[in-house]
Amino acid sequence: MSVFAPLGVMRSAAPRVACRRIAMSVAAGWLCLALAACAEQKFDDSQLVTASRAVSVDPGRALVVLGPGSLPTTGVTQRSYDNGVSQVISLRTRGRTPGENTIHAAFVTAADLPDNEGVEGHLLRAPGIDDFTIAQEMEERLPGVPMAPSALFVQNKYGPFGYAFGRSAAGEACIYAWQRMANGDRIFLPRSGVASVRIRVCDPVATEAALLQLAYGYSLNASLRRPGWNPVGDAPAPAPELGRAGAPIYPVPLTAFPATAERSQPVRPRPARVRRAEPERVTEPVPARPLEGYPTVPPPPTP
Repeated sequence: MSVFAPLGVMRSAAPRVACRRIAMSVAAGWLCLALAACAEQKFDDSQLVTASRAVSVDPGRALVVLGPGSLPTTGVTQRSYDNGVSQVISLRTRGRTPGENTIHAAFVTAADLPDNEGVEGHLLRAPGIDDFTIAQEMEERLPGVPMAPSALFVQNKYGPFGYAFGRSAAGEACIYAWQRMANGDRIFLPRSGVASVRIRVCDPVATEAALLQLAYGYSLNASLRRPGWNPVGDAPAPAPELGRAGAPIYPVPLTAFPATAERSQPVRPRPARVRRAEPERVTEPVPARPLEGYPTVPPPPTP
């Protein structure tokens, strides 16, 4: 038996091992290509491109929330811009007045505001509070409802605001309130951004005082992480008499209007009494000749 036999066996087995390694490498390469093809076919949400910039968000991310016991939020539609964000917050709606109870909110950064909405760069224009702008908004969001702007000065925790009240053809009470918050927008102070709120609500049983409470009780539920964005300003310092001895504080009503008020029933006019026509008395005609069997009475003498 030759001593070189094991060496020949080893030389004949070397090509087999090399072929096996090449086959495994090729198989691994095909497997990688198959996995890559599967990964390309998997759908990702980021690949979806919609034709509108408006998206629905969770009601908990609403920019504005109403006070406790107010109308619940049913949906929020949000639009993002290069200089801010706007939302249409849908509220529960009942009644027969055309339209939907909504809150229109907009947060604008301290960047320069464009003159027109929808210009190049997708910039958001802060809604105005002039009479013409408010009249256009009420005509669009309250069609056919005669609204009368209030001449009274009213103010909530964010500052002064305006409102208009009216009744629809169905007799439902409607309110449209507007407020613009911009702190430090003066010549020698930097711009602090703008927050705008519009409240449109119609209700078949509410009164003007009850609807006005919505404008007093709402709160801003978000802010922008931008340097200097503070349209509301810092919170005021507490009253100096709080916690001090010798300064009693008594409970007083929060507002001059009741929190809830029932709608007064309209006074119906009493129907006028219709006087019945008395039956006409029928008089028998006097015969021209005397009746038979009765004596003839001469007429009275003429004076």
